Order: sequence, then C-alpha cells, then structure tokens
Amino acid sequence: MNNRFNSEDKIILAIDGLDLSQAKLLLEKCPNIKWVKVGLELFVREGPKVIEILKSLNKKIFLDLKFHDIPNTMLAACFQVSKLGVDMISIHASAGLKALKASKKASLEGALSVSVKPPVVVGITVLTSFSLKDFQTDLDRNNSIEENVLRLAKLSFDAGLDGCVCSPWEVKMLRSIYKDNFELITPGIRLKIDNKDDQNRIMTPHEAIDNGASKLVIGRSISKSIDPNKVLIEIFKSINSG
Repeated sequence: MNNRFNSEDKIILAIDGLDLSQAKLLLEKCPNIKWVKVGLELFVREGPKVIEILKSLNKKIFLDLKFHDIPNTMLAACFQVSKLGVDMISIHASAGLKALKASKKASLEGALSVSVKPPVVVGITVLTSFSLKDFQTDLDRNNSIEENVLRLAKLSFDAGLDGCVCSPWEVKMLRSIYKDNFELITPGIRLKIDNKDDQNRIMTPHEAIDNGASKLVIGRSISKSIDPNKVLIEIFKSINSG
C-alpha cells in the first residue's frame, strides 16, 4: 500500500438494512470501519438511540436522511439532528438555494447549542437508482443526468455546503471543477462480482477513488458477504493500489 491517504477514512459502511444488533455484530467483525451510514430505515426503526450507541463505539456517523422540504422545515430538522453529534448529514440540493443556506446555518447553530462539532452538510444531486431513461421519463426531464448533477453540485457549493452526493459516474467531472475540500460522496459502489441490485450508475471502489471521490458508501458488498472483514480489507487494498 502507498501512503496517499488513510483508506479507512474513505469507506462509509451503510448499515441501513440491518437492525441494531446485526449492525453491532457486523462492526465487531470489521474493527477497521471508522464511518457508518445511518439511513431512513434504520433511523425510523431505532430512533436517535442508534446514534448514541454508534458514538459509544467511536464511529463517525453519516446521518443520511435526505431532508427535502420547505426552508423552515429543513432549517428546524437540521438544527435538531446536528444536536445529536453526527459527523455528516444529507439534504436534497433540489430543495433550492434558500433551503440549502438555511440548513447549513441551522446545522452550525444546532451543534453550537450543545457544544458539539458541526456536521459536514452534503447536497444530494441525482439518486444513483436513476438510469437516464428513468430520469427523463419519470421526471419529464429533457436534459442529461450529468447536466442536472452539475447544476445541483453548483447550487450546493454556492449555498456554502461542504460537498455533495453523486454517483461515481459524475465524480471525475465534478472533481475537475471543485477542489478536494469540497466533499464528493459516492454511493453506487459495487465490486466486480456483485449484482447491481437497485443501483444503475455504479463503479468499483478503485475506479471511484481514482476519479476523485472523497468517500465511498458501501453496504451490501460488505454486509452480505460471508467474510465481511476480508472483503473490507480487499477494498482497502484496491483503493490504495496503482
């Protein structure tokens, strides 16, 4: 391995399809995991206590609830979740500039109110489940996914967010525009042997990092494996190779 970066900081383990006991068992099997993603399913099932438990295990937490509402509601939601001491939160960039600015400001104020570090706030661009055909048909869009990702990433940047979430297909384009301090978080990561599941715009870990991704969200490739830690170590090796 080379020393370009700490590969453990690059992987966010998605534990959304697991209950709390299953998640804890998985994390015991994979002690080198630093980041975990808590999505809607797990948060709704377990509530805020899941954050407390994961923090007690010294994990960094990406609370991926994808807020999308009117500015005042997003402001209030971001204020509250930032008080939980999570490390990253997601909001839909398509909520608009006013909502994004209000959400970022509220995240700082919420964290300050309980003396915790403010979370990184990232804007969701276009979900990785969309193929071009689905995107244009279901949403009645005439332009490309790439054009929409570019527009929503710029909106996130202009609003003062810390980064955005995009598929690995758009990472290289965005990294050519934004410096490394603008986080590019990429779901849709699959090993070559994996099935696509419900993702369309996918890529391998090495390819995504090579294209400029800041962090990779990986779930089933690890959690559904017979030997999850072995898979994790192989991912670490692959993103440090070449």
